[in-house]
Amino acid sequence: MEIDKELQEAINLQQQGNFNEAIRVYEEILKKNPNLAEVQNNLGILLKSLNRLDEAEKIFTKTISLKPDFIHAYYHMGNTKYKLRKFDESEQCYKKAISLNSNFIEAYINLSRAQRELGKLKEAEENARFALNLSPDFYESNNQLGLILFDRGRSSDDLQNKSLEKLNEAKKIILKAINLKPDHPLSHLNYGLILQELGDLSGAKISLQKSLQLDSNSFLAQYNLDILLKQINLLNEMGINLNLKENLNSNFKKRFSKNPFIAHRTPNKELINLLYKINSTELNKTKGGPLFGNGKTSDYQIFDNNNSILNEVKKDIIQIIKEEIKSNVFIIDSFFNILAAGGGSVPHHHLNSFDKTFNLEKQKYSLTYYLDVGDQNCKEPGYFEMNDPKEKVLPSNGMIMIIPASRKHSAVYEGKSDRLMIGINFYCY
Repeated sequence: MEIDKELQEAINLQQQGNFNEAIRVYEEILKKNPNLAEVQNNLGILLKSLNRLDEAEKIFTKTISLKPDFIHAYYHMGNTKYKLRKFDESEQCYKKAISLNSNFIEAYINLSRAQRELGKLKEAEENARFALNLSPDFYESNNQLGLILFDRGRSSDDLQNKSLEKLNEAKKIILKAINLKPDHPLSHLNYGLILQELGDLSGAKISLQKSLQLDSNSFLAQYNLDILLKQINLLNEMGINLNLKENLNSNFKKRFSKNPFIAHRTPNKELINLLYKINSTELNKTKGGPLFGNGKTSDYQIFDNNNSILNEVKKDIIQIIKEEIKSNVFIIDSFFNILAAGGGSVPHHHLNSFDKTFNLEKQKYSLTYYLDVGDQNCKEPGYFEMNDPKEKVLPSNGMIMIIPASRKHSAVYEGKSDRLMIGINFYCY
């Protein structure tokens, strides 16, 4: 009876938001009775909600050792490991929970999420469909399946394998999710991204704006809306009708004199110091892109910062392009990469579905500006390797290199000091 009273006290404290006191009471109970799996589980859930993930993981491990058939302990352990980005282990926890309860809909949904992170999109779709079959009108099931179908339907690296069937099914399912939960910003965001992929930029704009209206602090909604508005502005400047998806400039004749085209601009320390201060992401935490290993990368809008140093770089680069190709220039992406030893990129190009939909492949180019090539006295000094045809260039400080955005390229760097470059994707018209 005393344990029941203390347990109820901990639950009440937790419900009142007095989390530290709740943890203290749970721990007092467990000091006297360490083998109470349900109390261990409650404590683990509370620690997970407070983002004390390492502690929660240990508690759930203890819980499962006490009660090996504790379904919800496996489920919450899966959620904890997912937050810790241990997606393989998370996947196994959800599978165990499902093996103990084959109708555990939330476990199927979260299993699909973990498999999406692992790139197991086929399995992720199967589990999302199973969740939807269990509860056709459950918002989370619809949203998750729509997201997976969007992933599977998008263009592959060669831009040839887009599945309109899956994209249109994704569109239908996400629309159902919106009808089930009209005020959920994530569904409007996903719907906007699907419409964008299908080439409906006007509809995508409305959906992304709706998502941002529902959650004004959404970085993803704002980021994707900014990209979309740039695409719309580009088409407007080119005189391309958003609805017809026909590029009147599809026979664009202007070309750079060489491929790659190489120019030079002397870098300065102010610019290098500035880039180290701009927010960046560790390469090993990026998802779905070509970068890997040690280093950092920025978002794709560094020239939108309205910084005087970056504005000067932008102006000089545009002038170099205009002098060579005598055309208008529209910068769509701007970013920087800092590679440390073991950093690099797999072979990739910079075309996307938007370019294919609006027939812009021949007007898009990729530029790399090397501010500091780092340490080249090593086995992998960071050659810029290109395909079609095979070719490689060893960069130097201040080198500006431009290639068609369709040309695949890669680099591997093993030097002891940082290698720093700015990347730009732009259109000529």
